Amino acid sequence: MKEFFDINRFFKLVQKESSERFHMMLKVAAIFAALLTGYWLSLIVFGSDESTAAASSRASFIFFSAMLSMLIAPFNLYKSYNHRKGGIDYVLLPASVTEKYLSMLINCVILLPLLTFCSVLLVDTAITTITPDIFNGFAISSLNLGEKFAKGYVEALIMQLGFIYCNLLFRKYKVTKTLLSTIGLYIFFAMITVFLITVVFKDDFQMMNDMNVNIRIDKISDISNIKEFENFSSLFKTLYYTSQIFFYGLLPAWFIFGSYHRMKTIQY
Repeated sequence: MKEFFDINRFFKLVQKESSERFHMMLKVAAIFAALLTGYWLSLIVFGSDESTAAASSRASFIFFSAMLSMLIAPFNLYKSYNHRKGGIDYVLLPASVTEKYLSMLINCVILLPLLTFCSVLLVDTAITTITPDIFNGFAISSLNLGEKFAKGYVEALIMQLGFIYCNLLFRKYKVTKTLLSTIGLYIFFAMITVFLITVVFKDDFQMMNDMNVNIRIDKISDISNIKEFENFSSLFKTLYYTSQIFFYGLLPAWFIFGSYHRMKTIQY
């Protein structure tokens, strides 16, 4: 069991990796904080006397910064993991693959996004205190940590698990290959969606149109909330639930399994 996971060894690994990567985390957080500061300065220099930034829009930027830092974390914090020379240090670490993978998740999923979130929020609070006439209201008062945020975090987490897998899979041009792979998958699923809407389930989507239901791709999971959902064809409902299981269950499971297997079998 200790060869697979040892709690003391795991905490030591997390402490070691977090301390070694803290300067990079701080750099990423500082970049997003600097972007907010630059926006504030642009309002002072180029804005009119009535130029203000609403607290709600700044709160959205804080969330965006945290989510984006989360997505780019694997390429910043672990870009050398599968490098033929630089990655040898990771192999020599006295820890199991499970401990290394969990430590990677803690740094990418929790620590960097949290540091970015707190840094940008702190800068926003400081600027609002200094110039309340420009930054109208504190962004912290407009932060909504409810269901919408939780859903956005889960979707960003699934995407990040895919990015972690791609970061371990590709040795060169990691970001470029990952973006091209993401775009390719998006186009593939978009074509399937268009085919299903226009051919296979034409009658079901015509029913939605007759009910004046506006369905967007980012709201596809809300179809089951439609009052008349039980009137749709059984095949349509089966495909809908299958797609939910695939995107929120099978896909992240595959990314986790693929990343773990890659870490375990990688050859330097």
